[in-house]
Amino acid sequence: MLHQNSYNVGTSGDKSGDKTGRSIKFTDVTIRHLKPTSKKMEYSCEGLEGFKIRVLPSGTKTWLYTYTFSNKRRKMSLGRYPKVSLSQAMILYQQALEKVENGVDPLGERQKEKQKDFDAMTVARLVELYLEFCEKSGKQSYHNERKCFKKDLLPYLGKVNIKEVEPKHLSKIFHRITVERNAPSMAKHLYSYTRRLFNFAADMGLMRRRDNPCLDIKLSVKNNKRSRHLNPKEIYLFWYGLDHIKMSPVTRLALRFMLVTVARGGEVRQMKWSDIDFQECIWTLPKTKNGHLHRIYLGEEAFKILDEVSQYSDGKGYVFGSAGSYARTGKVMNDLKPLSGRTLCQPIKRHFEVFGIEKPFIPHDLRRTGATIIAGLFGRQDLVKLCLNHVRGDVTAIYDQYTYGAEKKRAMEALNKAIRRIISSANIESVPTFDDLKEDVFETPRKPIVNHSKVDQNKQGLQASFSNPVTYKLSFDRLS
Repeated sequence: MLHQNSYNVGTSGDKSGDKTGRSIKFTDVTIRHLKPTSKKMEYSCEGLEGFKIRVLPSGTKTWLYTYTFSNKRRKMSLGRYPKVSLSQAMILYQQALEKVENGVDPLGERQKEKQKDFDAMTVARLVELYLEFCEKSGKQSYHNERKCFKKDLLPYLGKVNIKEVEPKHLSKIFHRITVERNAPSMAKHLYSYTRRLFNFAADMGLMRRRDNPCLDIKLSVKNNKRSRHLNPKEIYLFWYGLDHIKMSPVTRLALRFMLVTVARGGEVRQMKWSDIDFQECIWTLPKTKNGHLHRIYLGEEAFKILDEVSQYSDGKGYVFGSAGSYARTGKVMNDLKPLSGRTLCQPIKRHFEVFGIEKPFIPHDLRRTGATIIAGLFGRQDLVKLCLNHVRGDVTAIYDQYTYGAEKKRAMEALNKAIRRIISSANIESVPTFDDLKEDVFETPRKPIVNHSKVDQNKQGLQASFSNPVTYKLSFDRLS
């Protein structure tokens, strides 16, 4: 009977002729302390012919069984260490060795079983493997693809074998999304994700790349470009309408915070107290959509919201964490999870009539609303780009490394002042027009925005100026 932690049965060594390694005594301690080298190394177990462990320069350790079958040299993986322990690998080795002695090729048998699995591969199983790959590889669109497949692909084709999926099946799904649901952008996303899904199947050897059913589909749809933003009276109705909708207080405050900071919903939901510099009134976003560092200057209304929401998290962890437990128990929770995306969208969608606003809107339109106010107040589109953290696509952006901190700060202060002027109105009739807002926000003549006193984080004391001034004729002027 073999000892559990040591296998040393003689000194026959490895007869495979492999010059990339040497024979050693396999013990738990020996395997654990094998160090990677600059090239791949294979170590053979003393006394057990063909039983090896391979160590890559990356440090990955894999159990192997090498043998000869039908005059052909074969190499079979027995799993990775430490997920497969020495004792488990030994059992797998003995099982494979027994099959060879009985005239059965264990690697060929495994390949046949794998091929059976491939032949029975359904769309649901393929999606599962694909999403697992995306998650482990750190793909940014992983969550979006998972939601899209779950909602629009799996209900119709989940149980279908991948080799039976035809372009007509997918075309029906895309047509349903585009025409019946009026969501052409969602159809384009699903088309892109599905094409990647079947390319992944080709990479796995499950099908030929040219048999991807998406290749014969031309999706001629245009995205619905949203231009919805709220005018001053709608902002007033939105702000106070939230108080009459059944939702958690944290959700209510998160929606208002989106408006006064022009931040994305996902950025607000992932915001942490540790990201805020209270002395400088700056919220630093550690992770943004375009990967660029972004700082949002917090105005007076933003700080009022932060002060109010702090009671639900005790100023720790996520700023807008899920506060359902607080509503039930009245106790502050320190391990809150971030709000989900549906948490911000669903209350507005389900109870839109409460606002008394004629045209529907979504939370992301609040970001467009704040950006439009800034554009109207300053008349400069490039300032809006800075506040939204949009990438400048011109060549000058490569040379201009100034952070425009003073400019963004003044823009956010003006936005917060305009919001405060709107929500402080006695009633809907007294809400100021946009022209009145401009006069209230800029009570004194505006001076050129140049920061002479401070040097930004790059230590470049550069004067800031804006190019391409634009004049906005806002719907505010027509609707207020």
